[in-house]
Amino acid sequence: MTTNEQISFFNDLICCNYRMYLWSYSPDLSLLHTTCPSANSSCEPVLLPDYTSALLGYITRGGSMPFILDTLPGLLYTATFEYQGASLIRIHIMGPAFTGKNSHLLLKRDLDQRDYSVRLRSLIFRQLEQIPIIPTSQLLQYAVMFHYCVTNVRITVTDIEYSPERNSSDPDELNLITEEHRGVWTAEQALMKMFREGNPDYKKALEKSTLLSSGVRFDTGDSIRQQKSSLLVLLTLCSRAAIEGGLNPSVSYTLNDSYAAQIEDCKTTSALASLARTIMDDYIRRVQQARLDSGISPQIQTICDYINMHPKERFSIAGFAKRIGYTEYYFSHKFKQEIGMSISEYIRKVKIEHACLLLEGTHMGIQEISDELGFTSRSYFSSSFQKQIGISPSEYRRKNLKI
Repeated sequence: MTTNEQISFFNDLICCNYRMYLWSYSPDLSLLHTTCPSANSSCEPVLLPDYTSALLGYITRGGSMPFILDTLPGLLYTATFEYQGASLIRIHIMGPAFTGKNSHLLLKRDLDQRDYSVRLRSLIFRQLEQIPIIPTSQLLQYAVMFHYCVTNVRITVTDIEYSPERNSSDPDELNLITEEHRGVWTAEQALMKMFREGNPDYKKALEKSTLLSSGVRFDTGDSIRQQKSSLLVLLTLCSRAAIEGGLNPSVSYTLNDSYAAQIEDCKTTSALASLARTIMDDYIRRVQQARLDSGISPQIQTICDYINMHPKERFSIAGFAKRIGYTEYYFSHKFKQEIGMSISEYIRKVKIEHACLLLEGTHMGIQEISDELGFTSRSYFSSSFQKQIGISPSEYRRKNLKI
């Protein structure tokens, strides 16, 4: 299919659930096409505010990822860019959409303060009622799919960019994708484990966690407050995981206090999203540095990190030695000297720790977990688990199941 056909098909799919409109612009932001039937109505300048400077600024900076536009309070658009070689051909915009149940009320409150005629105000409010309310996590998934339709490039929600902070309030609401919490705890633990390790690939775990839950669930009636609360929870978890990963507690707590104050000062979704990335990248970088200062050589640390990232693999000591250019004997000796246990003991320890997460956060059977983690038999898995944890896998699940 051509790009236009892919975009049209995507629009048809979206419209099965929500009334979403697409807009195509030339590089100089002249409107070329739109699926919005009322695009020429007298209230278009209100519902399609001027985002020229934000878009042009992003393009000038070399941006090519989907771009979330904060416009009026609670009203979001998503832009994606069609290039031919290095030349920008068209800008495609999807929207508008509300992301919080109270967004339209806040926008009406904002419009009430403007000097509009009764007729125009009535027309605007009728159009507001037609704008869909889409959970943030789902809207971001749409942005990823929209980008693929235009560019044929696969990305994740962590690649999405946001417009700079505006002075106006732009609320957002974090909604759960499902009505259950199943799997959330396990995903959260996997994410925190990566922070303890200073693993820069944390975004993969973050995306999985985001797909299960977008944050605190209670409805405060103020969606920007809800997003701040979610980020404060994430900040607390990150700071504690960083301490467990070797970061000085005083440093971690001081960072926590500083970032908490910055969270409260944020006024928009974009500002919060940008700050969230800064917080997580900062903690990851500091944990990495703390681990470098721990006395463990980079070669051995690399192997430890790999084992922690891939607990389901069947590992080869000879393969590890070859990876870092050591003989098998020297690698085994150096590993035990620096870590305090043999490589085999360390692998078994990591696998059992992951088994604990599966026992606590899933309904997988004992045999299934044993096979998943590459143990030669269920009996060997059970005896290894009992030796490290002190109780059998079944008893551990009975005492610690979180779902």
